[in-house]
Amino acid sequence: MAYIGRQQSSGAFAKIDDISSQFNNSKTVFDLKIGNEAFFPGNPYTLLVSLGGVIQEPLTSFTIADDQITFASAPQSGANFFCVVLATTNTTPLKTLTVGARSGAQTLDLHGRTMSVQDRSGVKHTIGFNLT
Repeated sequence: MAYIGRQQSSGAFAKIDDISSQFNNSKTVFDLKIGNEAFFPGNPYTLLVSLGGVIQEPLTSFTIADDQITFASAPQSGANFFCVVLATTNTTPLKTLTVGARSGAQTLDLHGRTMSVQDRSGVKHTIGFNLT
């Protein structure tokens, strides 16, 4: 059925790619993607998450770190999933950042996001939280 009424005038509403095929009763961490591209929501309150038809509460039922969602308990195999992005300031993440000799001050605006670096062994280290 078609939508009847005024169209949305603002908002970056989008649907997260379905991850339910990965549910196996033990895995709790999943990558978030939109159109098979990594998505960095930054704030769990910007997501409407449903598991098995039950809306999940941010920070209690799930948390967000970078482009991953971590559920408090592992989703059951065969459970339905959907996630809608209600609002975002999402930007394309930096693929690389080269730091060299600089003169003067440099500013990096992260729009209230967490910044982390990954070491050579693959471990991510948070170096800033909600930086602006």
